[in-house]
Amino acid sequence: MEKQVVSGPRGIIRRIFEIREIVILLLVLLLGVFMSIRSPQFLTARNFQIVGNYMATDMIIGAFLTISLIAGNTDFSVGSNMGCSAFVCGLLLNAGTAIPLAMLAGLVTGVLIGLLNAFCVVRLKVLPMIATMGTWMAFKGVGLMIINSSTLSNFPRDFKALVQDNQFLGFLGIPSLLMSMLIVTVIAAFLLKYVSFFHQAYFIGSNPESAKLSGINVKRFTFVLYMLIGLCAAFAGVLAISRYGSAPASLGQGVEFRVISALLIGGVSLNGGEGSILGTFLGILLMALIANALTLFGIDTNLQNVLIGSIMVISVAIDEFNRRRQS
Repeated sequence: MEKQVVSGPRGIIRRIFEIREIVILLLVLLLGVFMSIRSPQFLTARNFQIVGNYMATDMIIGAFLTISLIAGNTDFSVGSNMGCSAFVCGLLLNAGTAIPLAMLAGLVTGVLIGLLNAFCVVRLKVLPMIATMGTWMAFKGVGLMIINSSTLSNFPRDFKALVQDNQFLGFLGIPSLLMSMLIVTVIAAFLLKYVSFFHQAYFIGSNPESAKLSGINVKRFTFVLYMLIGLCAAFAGVLAISRYGSAPASLGQGVEFRVISALLIGGVSLNGGEGSILGTFLGILLMALIANALTLFGIDTNLQNVLIGSIMVISVAIDEFNRRRQS
């Protein structure tokens, strides 16, 4: 029996609402309208900058994590990676190391953590979720050990000025954090759409065995993506401590669940084969607006964790329902 196709305005509306990005965009617009009516502080330049800074580090991490998840490989270690890499950079800065070298050391730390994740997944054949949750716990402990569970501070003024005074990539009136986010996002979107090596994430995620048989080097792809995720997590960490002027022991904690929840909202499937950079951007924007709303209304910020957990469960449930319906 052929599937009945609904035509006319009703069919067009149904097809539009089947596109996850459009649904999220409508939710963002509705929340924005609601907030602008209920809170006079929402439509201020200062508040927009707060929302942008909140989502910037998440999007820097989420851009290449999106491509990895499309290929079926998740990474729960990004928060620990962000913190540990930033701590390495901060310790070297306090030791008098030149700013570029300290930043480079932080970035290399992130790449090495990503390399370890890929080794566990590819060589040791550990499930990505289990492998990266293991490294998440391990490097969370390593990070706290190297800073003795204290806060690093007294960074050079020139380092803090990179983000605080927008001396790093800050031009055309766009703050450093936002410009960094835009650059990483555009690069990831371009690579996913136009570069065959990254576009093959869809084939790998849909059917890894068929991808191997068709000649795709799945192992090399996995190594490259985990290293890029590690690099971006470290980059986010370095930018964060430049923005704060310190490296608190809590840096990076909870980032992994917040980012992955936003990716799931944006249409990325934990089973692989589906997702887009635009969907991730909108998902992270929606999460940032929700957090901003809680702050403006003076609601207990612990409710954000409740919302994140609930959103993750609902998003996975919706994803599974859609897959069963399609099959």
